[in-house]
Amino acid sequence: MSQENQNSRPPGNERPQGRPADTGSPRVSRVDASVASPVKFFFASALLWLLVSSVLAVMTAVKLHLPGFLNSCEYLTFGRLDAIQRNVFFYGWASNALIGLNLWLLASLGRFEFRNGWIATLGGLIWNLALTIGVATVLLDSQNAFELLELPRGVALAFFVALLLAALWPAVAFVRRPTGQVFVSQWYILGASFVLPVVYLLAQLMVLWCPTNGVLQYLVHSWFLQNFLFLWLAASALAAVYYFLPKELGTTLTGYYLSTIGFWTLFLFAGWTGPATLLGSPLPLWIQSTGVVASVMLLIPLTITSINFFGTLSRDSGWTRAWNNTTLRFVAFGLVAYTMAIALQIAFSARSLNAIVRFTSFTAGQQQLLTYAFVSMVIFGAAYYILPRLTGAFWPSAKLVHLHFWSCALAVVASVAGSLFFGWTQGAALAAAKPFAQTMHPPAALLSSACAILFLIGHTAFAVNAFGMLTACTSSTDEGRQA
Repeated sequence: MSQENQNSRPPGNERPQGRPADTGSPRVSRVDASVASPVKFFFASALLWLLVSSVLAVMTAVKLHLPGFLNSCEYLTFGRLDAIQRNVFFYGWASNALIGLNLWLLASLGRFEFRNGWIATLGGLIWNLALTIGVATVLLDSQNAFELLELPRGVALAFFVALLLAALWPAVAFVRRPTGQVFVSQWYILGASFVLPVVYLLAQLMVLWCPTNGVLQYLVHSWFLQNFLFLWLAASALAAVYYFLPKELGTTLTGYYLSTIGFWTLFLFAGWTGPATLLGSPLPLWIQSTGVVASVMLLIPLTITSINFFGTLSRDSGWTRAWNNTTLRFVAFGLVAYTMAIALQIAFSARSLNAIVRFTSFTAGQQQLLTYAFVSMVIFGAAYYILPRLTGAFWPSAKLVHLHFWSCALAVVASVAGSLFFGWTQGAALAAAKPFAQTMHPPAALLSSACAILFLIGHTAFAVNAFGMLTACTSSTDEGRQA
């Protein structure tokens, strides 16, 4: 397998840039031009959904400590808004952005020029239209009782068609690539693009359309969630890390030959960690133990990615250079979060620890560590690299880049730390048989509201900057400021 730094630039210390340096105008290559239309569509759609998700997150956070907020409208209850916010974030923001990112990565790695990019764009239109209808249905009518399956059943069919048109399109780029090289990023993208439609369709069939009996329904749902989080979101983000880290540092990855083992072990074990999230349930003990073993086995891919990424960053002032590079600053932040998320998954699959935190905000903090601190931050970093190459324009404002990073970084650190701390203390209090009212922490709700507002500020800064670029003239320009 070849290293993913074939066109990397020589290493050098740079200041963090809101725009590329003035070494000539950004040029749109033939490969980028061929994929620009669908990728820009997916990123633009993701940005709109991110703003919607941010506003909804503020509303739900405020409702936690001000129950009377918007209480006069029956359609704006906490349950509805929380379900909509969750689906908008995962299906609107994260999935749109990752589909676009995967398209660009496989086209770039395979030097493949898309001839029918409109097919992927059509898939994106179907995806976003179905999501809009589904959100409206939940808001005005009803919702299903399973996390990330709250949307009406009919939406699933539209999602599946959209995935066939868009998410599986990277397979075409891989098969028809003119080069014979194979990179580990391509493995992760192909695996993630195959997993998403399969697990989503099976979950819909076995949970909603032809529901299984008893606890098996919840086992299937937990299997779906773990596959969605680890093998769609996290695997797609790992593909981006394997691409951008060596390319932007201008070096080779430490222990790159181990990366295939990391890929296979992640896809072998991550999907079967679902029963570990159901410890203490009526599931047979041997099934719960299967989830525990699968969680512990994640130590193998975690060790390999740590060698690949942190070994690389530890050479030749890699951390300093990453901090001074806009894309790698987000990526490095995400790598630390990924390591912590997998480590917590392994540690809290132990029955004794899981028994303390299983009904608290601790699990929400674990999920946010993976889905936002890792996946979303990597997407942000990738966008700062990709969008100038698709539009032929510079980022309009370097200050908004810094505002975006610091707002989101501070918000996610405070939010995750608060969820983990308050969740652990509440779990310990419940284990000590204290009354439930005494285990509540009012500061937790206030912290959640403050973090939601910080997220909204950061996302607004990013959206304003990105839409300023997307709507700019695509002709090259030599104008630009450095941060």
